[in-house]
Amino acid sequence: MPVFTANGNHVEIQQGATFTLSLNLLDASSAQRDLSSGFTAAMQGRTTHAATSTIFSLTSSSGITLGATSPNMVITLTATQTAALTAPVKGVYDIELTTTSSGLVERVIEGTFEITPEVTR
Repeated sequence: MPVFTANGNHVEIQQGATFTLSLNLLDASSAQRDLSSGFTAAMQGRTTHAATSTIFSLTSSSGITLGATSPNMVITLTATQTAALTAPVKGVYDIELTTTSSGLVERVIEGTFEITPEVTR
């Protein structure tokens, strides 16, 4: 599994292929965080930070799975979903984790993405 920091992470999404990004979020003492309850997550990709429309948008209700064990966050786009994405395109993304009890929002990862076009259809 790749090691990610909060910023500067590049992700490649292949049009027409299943995309999975597995993350393991740790607390300040490097212990596994239990995200199985009390949290929601959201991820958006846009062509630029200032763009008003999204290229893709996922939530913990659709496309983001939160859990207690490693990996405790899994991002998934199905082959059908990636086939519907415009390619080629480059942009920026981030993933935010919200603590439901307090409303605290953490940006857990951000970076750039590239959607590469599918040849075999």
